[in-house]
Amino acid sequence: MELVPQLIVSGVAAGALYALVAIGLVLIYKATEIVNFAQGESVTVGAYMGWLFVTEFHMPYFPAIAAVMVASALVGMVVERVAYRPLIKSPPFTVILATLAVGLIIKNAIRLVWQDTPRTITGVLSSAPIEFGGVLITPERLAIIVTVAVVVTALMLFFRYTKLGKAMRATAQSQEAASLMGISVSGIFSKTWALGSALGGIAGVLIAPLIGINTELGGVLIPGFVAAIVGGFTSIPGAIVGGIMVGVFENFAGVFVSSSFKRVVSFVILIAVLMIRPSGLFGKPVRKQV
Repeated sequence: MELVPQLIVSGVAAGALYALVAIGLVLIYKATEIVNFAQGESVTVGAYMGWLFVTEFHMPYFPAIAAVMVASALVGMVVERVAYRPLIKSPPFTVILATLAVGLIIKNAIRLVWQDTPRTITGVLSSAPIEFGGVLITPERLAIIVTVAVVVTALMLFFRYTKLGKAMRATAQSQEAASLMGISVSGIFSKTWALGSALGGIAGVLIAPLIGINTELGGVLIPGFVAAIVGGFTSIPGAIVGGIMVGVFENFAGVFVSSSFKRVVSFVILIAVLMIRPSGLFGKPVRKQV
């Protein structure tokens, strides 16, 4: 029982990263009805950009996070314009296949430039743990929790109070109605892909000091995808709750069951939630009249 608070705190840090990936998936899906399977590669791109800004350009870590967010958003806009915009009238399944292809292209492009040599962002924060009420947490994990909390709060304010945020919400509710109101749906698509890519980039630069940087970082898409489904796949609060659930349960499974069971537990959570509530924790059942 003494381990429980420690495992919860560590799980929340991991779950916060999964939540960022899940929110990116949810935003793009709500606006375009497309599941972006290249979101994992957005994380990889963000990690390598963070390494470039911190190590090569000698930027401080937290300004580098902001720079990565901007650079990842630009990459997302370019990819959407080149790879997805021409397919805007195609069936959703075609665009989903395109996201898989884009993910593979990005991964192999990174391999061409930086090979498979692992890299890391070192020395950005102290490695000495900090104690809060008997629970130890490293500055890296604390930075993850705080940064994700700030990003999520900024997102909520953005969607509630800005003109662009309201336009994105309107497009997510009904593309046809948004178009009739004078909103450029294609422009909203581009900005939504940019925002989703930016969230993936932030996750990448946050995770880099913890586990290093390599071309397989895109595997974080799996727990992020599970978190999005558990939350309902149309709900940002659901994505946050789903991410934290997956992170905490992974930690408990790794300690009390087996380290090899750690990744399996994501799918156990997924099956359990879908058996009880097929639409996810925060999702609404979809009914179609036949």
